[in-house]
Order: sequence, then C-alpha cells, then structure tokens
Amino acid sequence: MKLLLLSISLLLAPLHDFHSSITQIDYHQESKSLQVTIRLFSDDLSAALVKVGAPEMELGTASEPPEANEYIESYLQERLELTVNGKQVSFIYLGKEAQLDATWCYVEVEKVGNVRKLEITNTLLLDDFDDQTNLVNLNIKGQKKSGISRNGASKLKFEF
Repeated sequence: MKLLLLSISLLLAPLHDFHSSITQIDYHQESKSLQVTIRLFSDDLSAALVKVGAPEMELGTASEPPEANEYIESYLQERLELTVNGKQVSFIYLGKEAQLDATWCYVEVEKVGNVRKLEITNTLLLDDFDDQTNLVNLNIKGQKKSGISRNGASKLKFEF
C-alpha cells in the first residue's frame, strides 16, 4: 500500500521543481567556429515563448506549430549574447531537437579566429522564473571552464 501511495504521489508531482538550463560552447579549430548547444526544459521554454507572443505549443509533438523554430530562434537571439575578443558576434540558429522533457537548441558562430576572451550574457528564462540558473560550460582550445548565470548576474567573462 505504501508503495502504491508513493508511486501515485510521484506521478502527481510536477515534472521538475527547479529551473535550469545548460549551455555548452565548443571551439572547433578546423572550422574556426563556436558550436553552441543549449538544453532547456521544454515546458519552461514553451511558457517563455507564450509570454513573448507565441501560441501555446508542445515542443516535439505532432501539435507543434510549423513556426516553432522561428519563435525559438527569435527568443535565443534576444536572450543570448556572445562577445569574442571584445567584439559582439552573431550566431546562426541551426535547429532544435525535443526529447522527452528537454529541448536541445543548436547555434553556431562562424569565423571567430583565435578566441582569447569570451563574454556571454545569458538571460534565458531569467524573466520567467525567479530561481532560474543557467550553467555555461566552455571547451576552448582544450581549456574547460564553467560559470553560472542567474538573475542579477547574467554576464560571464572568460579568458584563454
């Protein structure tokens, strides 16, 4: 009986009770590009998109609207800023994959040359959840570094 009650309570619990994202930035020497992977909880991303004017959507399902990628790209462009060696750079949105409760977004910064300094302003979901934390992991020329972006401290600076 206890096992049944525990199982029911776990099923009725929210999918997650914390709000976080993970951004992985890798420098690829051959293409001289930064390849960026961003993992967000799908329901959090959907809620944030609705707040900026997107229709309600379930990412990764048959009911996902065809313009979902446009909404996601616009959201990322507004909330993720990269500066390489003191110069703000633009990224190209490559697409996304939705898997279970997570959506993986892929972007790339082309032709960055030798990365000596990297600044990241990551405000993803910070306007939406007071407890949001955004972990940023870097792998630049074999050097691995990390930082955490949160409300009041969304800009991260790294030197290589």
